[in-house]
Amino acid sequence: MNKLRLLAIVGCLLMSGELYAEADFDFEELMNDVETKIQNVQNNIAAADAASAGQETQELLEAFKRVEGYFAKRGDAEDAVQNSKDYQAMAGKILQALQAQDLATAGEAANEFSKQCRGACHDKYKPL
Repeated sequence: MNKLRLLAIVGCLLMSGELYAEADFDFEELMNDVETKIQNVQNNIAAADAASAGQETQELLEAFKRVEGYFAKRGDAEDAVQNSKDYQAMAGKILQALQAQDLATAGEAANEFSKQCRGACHDKYKPL
């Protein structure tokens, strides 16, 4: 299953209310926070504020660790676990570039992360 399906599943579970009962956190709140954080990361990179971008990116990585843990515990969702790991890897690429003070590469990686989120969740599956 690809990232589009993971976020579609999350959306369906959110709408059904099942996810709230099983997760130790609010998925909708977490995903809204992810959206805000990736925008902040992009803005901070554009402003050459690598420290703030790095902090927000670390928080993105931690958010997707929680998502991974949720789906791993739930079981029968290996694809969702893998997609969560993929987002963690994308956040890791941003962090590596920021640590190297390579803002151009960090910006490209942050833009790719944002495209994946927007294309998968907001443009196709997020309810209006």
